[in-house]
Amino acid sequence: MSIRKTKLALAVAGLFMVPAVAFATNGILPVGNGMVSQGMGGAGIANASEAASGMDNPALISQTGDAIGAGWSIFSPERKIDTTGVPGYGPYSGVVKSDSTMFAIPQAAFTAKINSDMNWGIMAYAMGGMNTDYPTGPFPGAPGGSTSQMVNLQGVIVAPTLSYDFTPDIAGGISVLLGYETLTTDNLFGQGSAGTGQRTATGVGVKLGINAKVTDAVDLGAVYQPKLSMADHSNQDSFGTLMRNFGLTGSSGLDLPAEYGVGAKFAVASNVDLLTDVMYDDWAGVDLYKFFGWKSEPVYKIGAEYRPTDSVALRIGYDYGKSPIQGGTPAVNGSMDAVFANYPFPAISQSHITLGIGYKLDRKATLNAYYLYAPSVTETATMTSQTSGGPVPAGTKVSMSQTAFGLGVNYAF
Repeated sequence: MSIRKTKLALAVAGLFMVPAVAFATNGILPVGNGMVSQGMGGAGIANASEAASGMDNPALISQTGDAIGAGWSIFSPERKIDTTGVPGYGPYSGVVKSDSTMFAIPQAAFTAKINSDMNWGIMAYAMGGMNTDYPTGPFPGAPGGSTSQMVNLQGVIVAPTLSYDFTPDIAGGISVLLGYETLTTDNLFGQGSAGTGQRTATGVGVKLGINAKVTDAVDLGAVYQPKLSMADHSNQDSFGTLMRNFGLTGSSGLDLPAEYGVGAKFAVASNVDLLTDVMYDDWAGVDLYKFFGWKSEPVYKIGAEYRPTDSVALRIGYDYGKSPIQGGTPAVNGSMDAVFANYPFPAISQSHITLGIGYKLDRKATLNAYYLYAPSVTETATMTSQTSGGPVPAGTKVSMSQTAFGLGVNYAF
């Protein structure tokens, strides 16, 4: 490998030192990864459009060659809990909005050819996360029930990646996922100092991918990522202790769920591509999410790119995944409605509409940008929840809407 490539890889590694912050769309997972993918509803399993394509499918770096990419997203969610008129809340009844509404999320990627059949790369991107910062906490009967409550989960994945061309039209790839996350809570569930603290965790996993060019107009891809288990410090931190006090018997590790999916890219015209992905997120396969009543759900993504000139690409996309948190689902060993139990982390967004644009500055450099809008979704608790302050009947509502904007550059050598 040349000295220049080594320096570029080290420069990308330097960007990894910037922490990735909270990002929640499909559960706690982002809609997509690269700037191009996010402009098309997150669809990207079969689209080798930039160095960051390897984040969606490691096999795609067989097509990206020597390239480097970097980008930033500004993510703006609005969260609120509405307990108006619900018996059991007493003086804490009403509408409370989360104060934190703006987050910056970096990503970076580098890929390079080893020989005619092999490519390698290294990339970093948001692991996913969730944040709420309620100025008053509506958890009736709890020691700190009337004071502010906060939860902030954030993380980053650094992924050394390798691809191999089995034939001129079929490539496979593997990424080693090095995960790091932090969880900070303050008065979680109104538990005062018992619900306050910070935990950090690391984990190692893999992501496997394959990509095949079926015809000149059709590319297919598939990916599989087993559950990424994060270190569980249940016996060493306040969060694990609090979860055991609530009745959790499994791991309190905030693992990433197992994911698998398929994708396709269709060149429907010389300057028009249609993309579609289907993913499955196994939330119920993680002890903690299952404890809080999360359901495993498929996610559907579709996008299109139109190139009116050689320099401009216009993109549009749509992502839909049913909320993993649904009213009437038993949580916390059946004592609470899942909506009530998840008000500190209401990861309930469902529809995501995206727009994107790409502009070639010259033969090597391309600017890519996207805009995302997730309309407000409201989930309502439909069963009585038992709390330390007594029963809370059905009616608690949590809502979330989101907007995001991202800008990045890809440079192909």
